[in-house]
Parts: sequence; C-alpha cells; structure tokens
Amino acid sequence: MEYATTIAANEPIAITIGNFDGVHKGHQHLMRELRMTAQKLNSKPVLVTFSPHTLIVVRPDIDVRYLTTLEEKLALAKNYGSIADSIVINFTPEVAAMSAAEFMDSLSTHFAVKGMVVGTDFSLGHNRMGNISFLEQYGQQHGILVRPIPLEEVERTRISSTRIRALVSEGQIAEANELLGHPLTLSDIVRRGEQRGRRLGFPTANLIPEAHKLLPADGVYAVRVSIPPDSTISDGASPSPVYNGVVNIGVRPTFNGTERIVEVHLLDIQPDLYEKRITIDFIARLRGEQRFSGIEALKSQIAADVRQARQILHEEGEQGESSP
Repeated sequence: MEYATTIAANEPIAITIGNFDGVHKGHQHLMRELRMTAQKLNSKPVLVTFSPHTLIVVRPDIDVRYLTTLEEKLALAKNYGSIADSIVINFTPEVAAMSAAEFMDSLSTHFAVKGMVVGTDFSLGHNRMGNISFLEQYGQQHGILVRPIPLEEVERTRISSTRIRALVSEGQIAEANELLGHPLTLSDIVRRGEQRGRRLGFPTANLIPEAHKLLPADGVYAVRVSIPPDSTISDGASPSPVYNGVVNIGVRPTFNGTERIVEVHLLDIQPDLYEKRITIDFIARLRGEQRFSGIEALKSQIAADVRQARQILHEEGEQGESSP
C-alpha cells in the first residue's frame, strides 16, 4: 500500500478515514471529535484519505464528480477541521481488494495508531466488511481506541456529500454552502484565454478544472477569490489577499463556444494571474448562462451582474463581521 504523509512513522496518531468529499459539517464534527480523542491519547490527529477518490477505482463505469480535489480537501480540513496532518493512500484496484483486516494491518504496520474516530455508518475493506463491530474488535486486539460518532444532521436530514453534490449541480449554492459549513471551493491554475473579456471591458482569468471536479450549474456567480502572494512558492503561513469577483461558468453561447470553462472577473483590481493558482469561494448564484443578441447586450448584462455581485458580497461581508 503506497501513501504520502506529513507524519513520522513512529509518531503516535489518532485517525479518521474516508473520502471526506467537500469536508462538510458532518466531516467537521468528526474532525472535532478526532482532535479531542487525539488529545486524550497524547497523539496527533491525522486525516487518512485516498487519491484518487475511491469511486473512480471501484466504479469505473460511472462518471464520478467530486466536490473537492485532493489539494482542496486537505486545505479545507486544515482551515475548517483544524487537522493539518494527513496520510494520503494511493487507491488502486489492489488496495480496493484488500480485506478490512489486511487494510488495518498495513496501516498499523506503518504507523503507530492509538485511536480511530469514524461515523457510525462507516465501513472499509473489500465488500465493506470492516464495519464498526469489526473495527471495535480489531481495536481491542491491537490497543486502538475506536470511537463511532453519529454524523451531523440539518432539519432531520443527514448531511451527505451526495446531497450537496446534487445541490451544486443545480446551482443552489446558498443551500450547498449551508450544509458544507463553508463556501463551495474551486482551486486551479489560471490559463491563457482568448482575451475576450478584456476587450469587453471586463478582463477575466480562465480556469479549466480537472475532469472529475464537479462545477456548479452553468451561470453567473458572486464569488470571493484568494490569491497567494506567490502561488508557486507559498509557505502556507502568509495569509492570501481576498478579492470580490464574478464568475461565469459555461460555454459562452454568445460566441458559439463549445468548451466548458470558468471565467472569473475581479472587481476593482486587475492583477496578472496567468499561471498562478487561485482559490474561488462561491457565495451566491446570480443567473443562468444565456445567449445574447449582441456584444452590447452582453456588456450591459455583465455590468448589471457586477452591480448585483457587489451588493450581495457587501451584505454577506457585513453579516460575517456581525457574527459572533
């Protein structure tokens, strides 16, 4: 079993295991419990996750779309779950075929696992045979404290990545963000575009996310954009400046486009973002994508979008400042 990790082999750790797609409120609850358990065990809390997403390997017949790439997931776990360390397992058909005992034996051989915190419906291993009962028995035999935790619920419906993905696909960003407990995120490298936005008076930075990244429904969104001071040599310690912006997702039907891309226009600032990695937080949907009769109609609508985005982001910012 191959993996990448931020911890030493003999360092005592408490772990939680999963895909953690989206790092939603339920995941964050699990991470809070993990931190408390790790503290009691004098261990370091560690996120154990997989790359690629397990469904890509076990269900190659379906078109898998995930809320967060590996990089986004680890950043969200650190920012919203306060879990800075990770073990990222290279998920292959061979790993998928491992029994629960084989998987846990491999993990225990490489790491000093002292505790394990998982959701009550969690299971691992081939055919998902490693349920809570198995894990508790394994823990007793190997000196690992196993804590099953009920996951968060909102309005009596359990929070799930599947439910959030459906909301994102429909463009229901506010509802998705409520379940996530943070804004929907997209982090990627800015590519060289056709400069159409600049000629329209609204310069944009263009992103083409990786194939399995789930994007919101085509349309226009109010967003906040984080730009590391030096995206190529960021130490993660310096805070990234955050700017308000508007994003268009779609094929640009007014120009007879065919490739689905993400275009972000920053308000009041025009930095050179080419080849830099930026992070977009989606705050609200303004409208769906549409075809316009001509350039002037498009420019007029973009100007209206910018005005609406300013108002939404201003109000959202004020609410954030007034929150305890």
